Amino acid sequence: MGPQPGMSAPVRVSLRVTSGGDALMHEMVPEGRSDDPSRGDDDPVTMLYMDGDRLMLTHYCDSAHNRPRMVGKMSPDGKSVEFDFLDVSGGTKYGHMSRAVFTIIDADHHTEDWTYMSPAGKPNQAHIDVARAK
Repeated sequence: MGPQPGMSAPVRVSLRVTSGGDALMHEMVPEGRSDDPSRGDDDPVTMLYMDGDRLMLTHYCDSAHNRPRMVGKMSPDGKSVEFDFLDVSGGTKYGHMSRAVFTIIDADHHTEDWTYMSPAGKPNQAHIDVARAK
C-alpha cells in the first residue's frame, strides 16, 4: 500500500475546479488506464478547499481506504504550499498520506511531493513532475 521506494510510473494528473468554485479536485490515474468506472479499481482523489481561513486537503486514498486531512501553509516565496497531517478518517491499518507539497514551477509546470506513512510509522516519499497537456 502507498508509494514504493524507487518506483517510477507515469501518471495523468487532472485538476479541475468544482462545487461552484468552492473546491479544487485533483485526480491521479496511471498512464494508459481508461476512465471507465466499471473496471473495478479506483484512483486517488484529493480535494482542496478553504475551511474558514485554513486551506485544507482531504485525500481519498484508493490503496489505504482512508481519508487523511491536511492543513496547508504557503511558503514565504509564494511558490509552494505545504500540507501537514491533521487527522484521518477510516483508520490507519494500511498506513496513510501524511504530507503533501505542491510547488509551482511556471504556468504549465508544478511538482508534487507526497509522504506516505506506513503502518509501522516509516515515511515513504513520492515525487511527481506535472506538465500541462497541450
